[in-house]
Amino acid sequence: MSSDLKLEAESRQDHGSRSSRRLRRDDKIPAVVYGQGSEPLSVTLDRPKFRATLNAAGPNAVITLDVDGSDYLTIVKNMQRDPIANRVTHVDFMLIDIDQRLIVDVPIALVGDAVLVRQEGAVVQQQMMTLTVEAPAGNIPQVFEVDISEMSIDNSIRVSDLEMGTGVVPQVEDESLIAIGQRSRAAVAAEETGGEDSDGLGEDAAMGGDAVDAGEASDEDAGEDS
Repeated sequence: MSSDLKLEAESRQDHGSRSSRRLRRDDKIPAVVYGQGSEPLSVTLDRPKFRATLNAAGPNAVITLDVDGSDYLTIVKNMQRDPIANRVTHVDFMLIDIDQRLIVDVPIALVGDAVLVRQEGAVVQQQMMTLTVEAPAGNIPQVFEVDISEMSIDNSIRVSDLEMGTGVVPQVEDESLIAIGQRSRAAVAAEETGGEDSDGLGEDAAMGGDAVDAGEASDEDAGEDS
């Protein structure tokens, strides 16, 4: 069985850093296909086509790699990048079966406007950027979108709140936090200052009450003296 996503590649015989640098200058990416007991196959990718494929389908997509007319069902296992230019410099493709269960990291994206959190003088803090799941190769989520529009400080978002697809099993506890609402230091400081002012006024009022009582007592004493 093949996937609907297809990417052309060319087999290559030249190896080594010099050959790889030459490929990158020509806007191509060296890659390798391996797995299922087969010998690793070195291939070359067209950079613009590879970028377009990933942008369209996501990093965990099942890709049918067409190498010189032969199809290989794969998933991107690893991508190396240039630390300065952030360009992909090498790709590892792993051979798979469409029904094979895989463990992958799926990105988590927060969507919506957390109005209630802002009204409480807080901000949303994302605690988990990716979620590790086990899923059938043909049903791997590309991203978990988390709606935070109904979120509040007292209502954090946890793994158990996510909608998992068929056969998708998270590899962490259901109660693991994804996003929380947390007050800023300024908001906490303002709240504490307000509380102290209220207490101070209460003490002054109490002292004022004692003074009145003392005055009344003095008047009574004066009346007795007269």
